[in-house]
Amino acid sequence: MPKLFLPPGVRYTCIRCGECCQSLEVTLTDAEHERLAARDWSAHLAGTTPDDLFAPMPRPRGLQTWRLRPLFTGACRFLGDDNLCRVHAALGLEAKPFAGRLFPFTFTVTPIGVFVGVRFNCPAVVQGKGQELEHQRRDIERLFDEYVHLYRPPCEPDHVRFSARFALGWRDVVRLEDQLIAFLLARDVALPRRLLACRRLVRGFVAEATGSQDDERVGVEPDAILAEASHADPTATELSGIEHALLRLLAATFLTPTLPSFRELSLAGRTRTRLANVACRLKLAIGRGRVALPGIDATVAVREVWGVEATLDTTATSMLERYMVAKVASQGFFGGAFFGRTFTQGIDFLASAYGATLWVARAHALAAGRSATHADDVEYAIRQVDYAFSYVPTLGGGLDRLREFFFRGWGTQEKLLGGGGT
Repeated sequence: MPKLFLPPGVRYTCIRCGECCQSLEVTLTDAEHERLAARDWSAHLAGTTPDDLFAPMPRPRGLQTWRLRPLFTGACRFLGDDNLCRVHAALGLEAKPFAGRLFPFTFTVTPIGVFVGVRFNCPAVVQGKGQELEHQRRDIERLFDEYVHLYRPPCEPDHVRFSARFALGWRDVVRLEDQLIAFLLARDVALPRRLLACRRLVRGFVAEATGSQDDERVGVEPDAILAEASHADPTATELSGIEHALLRLLAATFLTPTLPSFRELSLAGRTRTRLANVACRLKLAIGRGRVALPGIDATVAVREVWGVEATLDTTATSMLERYMVAKVASQGFFGGAFFGRTFTQGIDFLASAYGATLWVARAHALAAGRSATHADDVEYAIRQVDYAFSYVPTLGGGLDRLREFFFRGWGTQEKLLGGGGT
C-alpha cells in the first residue's frame, strides 16, 4: 500500500442529506450491473424496467462500463424518500455501487504516494462536520485499494510541470506546498491577502529559478512575501469592464454545468437546456438581464450582484480556508488531475476561482434579499464552484485558458486579492 497523504483540517461523516445523490453520475462495473439487474426492484421502484435503470457508458472508465439512469430531476432512482440508498437498505453497504461508496474522496497517484482529495460539493465536507480524515485512514486505504482495481488510475510523471519552462520533483513541490498551506492558515492576515501571498510566492519562486545560474541557490523569503501581501493597498486599481465580464463568465461556468440527467432529456429538453445556458452566459458577459441560480427559485439582476457586500464572518472564512488548503494539499489543481495545467497556472486559477466564488455568493445573497453575504451564501458558492471544478471539462478548454492568459497579463488576480475587486 503506497503512502496516503491526507488534506489537513478536513472532516467528513455522512450526514444523510442526500445531496450527492441528487446530481452525481453513478457508474457501474459489469459485476455491479449484473448484481443489481438480477434483483426485482418493482416493490421499491414501481413501473420501472431494467432499461429505465441502466444504460451503457458511452466511453467506459476502466472497468466502469454502465451507469445508473437518473430521474429527470437529476436524482438517483435508488434514493429513497428518507435520503437513504435503497440498495444499501436492501443488500447492505458493500453491495452499493463503488462510485457511491467512494464519494466524496478522490485520489491522485504520484511517484511519492497517493494524495487524497475530497469533493466540496458535499455539505458535510464544506461545513467541516464529522471525523477528521486521519481517524478514517484505514477505511480510506481500503477504498483506494478497491479504486485502483476498478479505475486503474494513471500515475503522475516523476516531475511536475511547475511552469512552462521549469519542472520540479514531487518532494520539492510538497515542500513548497507546505509553505503555501502555512500562508493559508495565517489567520492574523485576511484570507484574500493569504491567497495573494501564495500567488506571489509561486511567481517569485519561478522568477528566481528561471533567472538563476546553475550554481546559485534558488529561494525566496516567505516571511517578507506574507508581510508585503498582508499590507497590500486596498485601493488598488479596480477591475476593468472586460475583467468584470471575464470574471462573470467564469462564474457562469460554475453556474451552468451539464448534469448527468441531461442525457435523459428529450431532444427538445436538451435544446432548451443548451439555450438557457447560452442565454445565462450572454447575460453575464454583457452584465445585463436576470439569471437563475441552480436550485434557487428566484432570479437575480446581474448588474446588482456586484453591489452586494462580500462579508466573510468566521464561519465563511473557515469554509473558504479549508477549501483552499484541501485543493493545494490534494494536488487537485494542476497536472493530470486538472486538465494538464502547470502548477503556476493552477495557483492562478485558484485565485480566479476565489473571485468567482465571491460573485456566486453575492448572487445567492441577492436572491435571498440580502445586501451582504452570509456564511450560507459562501457555502452555496463553494459547493457550486467545486462541482464544476471537479466535473466540468470546459474548464480545460481553450476559452478558459485564454481568459487565464488575459488575467495574468492584466494582473487581475493581484487586483482581486489585493482589494481592488473583492
